[in-house]
Amino acid sequence: MNAIKRILVTALAGTMSAMSLLPMLFGCGGDPAENPTPQGPTPQDPPATSGEVIRDEETLSLCFDGLYPGGALKDEAGGFAAASDVTSARVFRNGEYVSAFDGVGNRHDVKLELYNEEGVRLVNVSAGYAFTLPATEVTADYSLGRFRSKFTFGDAVLTASMETRNPYLDGDGWYTYVSEWLFPYFGENVLQSSGIETLSRPAEPFTREHPYGDLTAFPGYDLYRYDLRIEDEGGAIARPYYHIAALRKADQNKEFVLFRLKSAKDERAVLDRILESYVRLSPKGIQRNYFDAGDPIPNPRWNEETQAYYQKLTHEDYLNWGVFSASMPGYQDEWKPESEHYRYMLDFSRSYEEAIEEAWGAPYDIYPTYTALEYAGETVHFPVYMAEELAGGNGFNGKPVLQFTYQYTTNNNTMGSTPIFDILRGKYDGFFHSLARDVKGYQKPILFRLNNEMNTDWTSYSGIMNLLDPDLFVLSWQRLYDIFEEEGVDNAIWIWNPIAESAPYSGWGEDLCYFPGVEYVQILGETAYEFNNYTAEAAPISCKQFDSMYRALYEKNKDVFAKWPVVISEFACGSGGETSGELGRNRAVQLDWVKRMFAALNAANKEDYVKQIKGAIWFNANDYDADQRIANRLQFIDPAGGGYDDLKPLHEVFRAGLAARKT
Repeated sequence: MNAIKRILVTALAGTMSAMSLLPMLFGCGGDPAENPTPQGPTPQDPPATSGEVIRDEETLSLCFDGLYPGGALKDEAGGFAAASDVTSARVFRNGEYVSAFDGVGNRHDVKLELYNEEGVRLVNVSAGYAFTLPATEVTADYSLGRFRSKFTFGDAVLTASMETRNPYLDGDGWYTYVSEWLFPYFGENVLQSSGIETLSRPAEPFTREHPYGDLTAFPGYDLYRYDLRIEDEGGAIARPYYHIAALRKADQNKEFVLFRLKSAKDERAVLDRILESYVRLSPKGIQRNYFDAGDPIPNPRWNEETQAYYQKLTHEDYLNWGVFSASMPGYQDEWKPESEHYRYMLDFSRSYEEAIEEAWGAPYDIYPTYTALEYAGETVHFPVYMAEELAGGNGFNGKPVLQFTYQYTTNNNTMGSTPIFDILRGKYDGFFHSLARDVKGYQKPILFRLNNEMNTDWTSYSGIMNLLDPDLFVLSWQRLYDIFEEEGVDNAIWIWNPIAESAPYSGWGEDLCYFPGVEYVQILGETAYEFNNYTAEAAPISCKQFDSMYRALYEKNKDVFAKWPVVISEFACGSGGETSGELGRNRAVQLDWVKRMFAALNAANKEDYVKQIKGAIWFNANDYDADQRIANRLQFIDPAGGGYDDLKPLHEVFRAGLAARKT
């Protein structure tokens, strides 16, 4: 959901080999700062525990000269002038290191690691690029090889990805992509506000008239390079140095390689060597991912009530419904029952709940609310008092279960401001402990949804706001989870909820790069909206149906989360906003959308994607533009202000659909 809506509401381990041990434990962002780097063997060999080591000359020659003849893999400065300079190799193919290698098929995913005494020549055959890393003890992680490759050496981590998803291919295509989805938040003021020191940056400002970085460092290439240091007097951030580079052929709008090197000390020279040795190759084969989340792991510390609810929610053939209309108050002077605002919001929320339950002929199963970390300088509390009034359910007592969405934002996701670095510095630890105690004190089960829609360009905890590094999101998630564990929270069921289509269009920012690890999540959240703002003539054809959107999400996730329960933590189909035409013009298409949705959800023989869905939260709130006109008309009922009589037929469809649920 977009930033405007946020303001309004105040709201992998099955086939992975030894090289992927870290992501098995920590997810794709697995970057445990405290884990020491294992000691490796002699300098000319790769670590023996990290895969099959190949030394026969015929295979080494094939790797260096056979796949790319004509000296394409040469890097004389790195000591790779000929095949004879390669002393050993590892070959990763289709999810594992192999002991024998004779070529690449069109269905193969191949990565080569060619070693000599000075370093390793890393060749991503399926993505089509190579570079030299000046280190001989390297642990590779290809678990998300379709999106990026990760290499750990010493106290540094390098992530490399070939980016090919720029949809803007006209004359301004590169400028449009970089200004929107690559470096829009690398301005000096933005970095300073996060406590980030700039060590070096592109010499020329990035403008439409000058949409380039350095055109001189590498002939024929355009380089955008940032060297940064996260200020951290307490030493809480293990790798405060960031060296980031986007390198593309100067006449190429669509593709570029992105390197992100983070380290405990200044490693600018290492990135220099990587860039100097880079070469673009012809891709061969296919890129694949190998992360499998397996079975979800219920938290063994849950209390009996929470265990029983999780078992009921995830195993029964019954779809739990809820509606979001307004957030519960959490500010210091508003969140307690004696507050006038508290009483107003309680009456307001109850009026919506009663009107919707009457219109639908069914009570809420889930009651959702949103809370920010902080707003306008004030931390926001868990709304324990109103949650007890409006929710208080445990799945068995006839009351709705609370879905609590907590967001790391300090200014309603106003872009340019991010609290992630202060979270990692420990600034909010004391408040997080207080939050954990309040959550535990609520006692009833909570669907705890942290930082939804992180794989976007409109949340302050997204990668685009945080040095293009989803690992920072992962570490901040794990920090709060661990604090909850320290405080003995035994009633929080954690939901990880990306948006359906990642933005920016990239590999580095894909949703799985934000997954915090199977020990830190118990439910997969899904969100896909159909805003339905087409012209009245186009809407019947252009409107994407529920089944097509959520079947596509299932197909996207099934190789990773096949065994996981799904909660659609927020979604809706709109009826047509006034910003793009006549208000409510597509109500008939919306009505048909909901009919088709219930036909899929209540089918006698449910499709696999439906079987996974255990909960669904309709978003009964509009998006507004800067002039306070309705941009996305998602609301379907307003007991106080009226104005939604044209959608009463929609209420009947919901009533019939909810009544047809299996119990």
